[in-house]
Amino acid sequence: MMNNEEKIKEFLKNNYGYITTSDFLNLGINKPSIQTFIDNGMIERVSHGLYMDTNIFKDEYYILQKKYPTAIFSYNTAFHILNLTNRTPDEIDITVPRDKRVRGNYNVHRVSENYYKVGIIDAVSPLGNPVKIYNAERCICDMLRSENEFDLELQNRILNYYWNSKDKNVDLLLEYAKIFNIYDKVNTIVEVMMKW
Repeated sequence: MMNNEEKIKEFLKNNYGYITTSDFLNLGINKPSIQTFIDNGMIERVSHGLYMDTNIFKDEYYILQKKYPTAIFSYNTAFHILNLTNRTPDEIDITVPRDKRVRGNYNVHRVSENYYKVGIIDAVSPLGNPVKIYNAERCICDMLRSENEFDLELQNRILNYYWNSKDKNVDLLLEYAKIFNIYDKVNTIVEVMMKW
């Protein structure tokens, strides 16, 4: 039978090095005991109710999504994770439903529930942990709807990366363009790109 320390080590190994207060309780370890594991340097507290193995690098992306499960990485942050830009974002871009609150120094985009779910995919953070982001087609629609957030040079570079990507899905891009009411604009871009 495993002791508490072994249980925690096993759990951390299987859960990307992170553990929540409810995980401790599910393992049969009471709340006051958590402090003991912090004191002995096994784990550190990263936010309310969330702890991480002290032997791993802190992954801001993974921690943010553990704290705010409805936060989806979007805009420049998603382009970076998707390798559609070589520019590391200055701040983390996330999109949440209108009624959700997020605390922290993030670039928060709020959308209605019917737009929120369009294009969510599983991806991997820069440190190798699972995160939810918007796919390339959704991000391109967001970019073209919020042109003031992207300079023209960056827009062109992203579109070129996308166009040269083996993973592009032009039909899906046009389908999303209809949802976001920018079909004519996107269709014109597609026609221009096809002529190159």
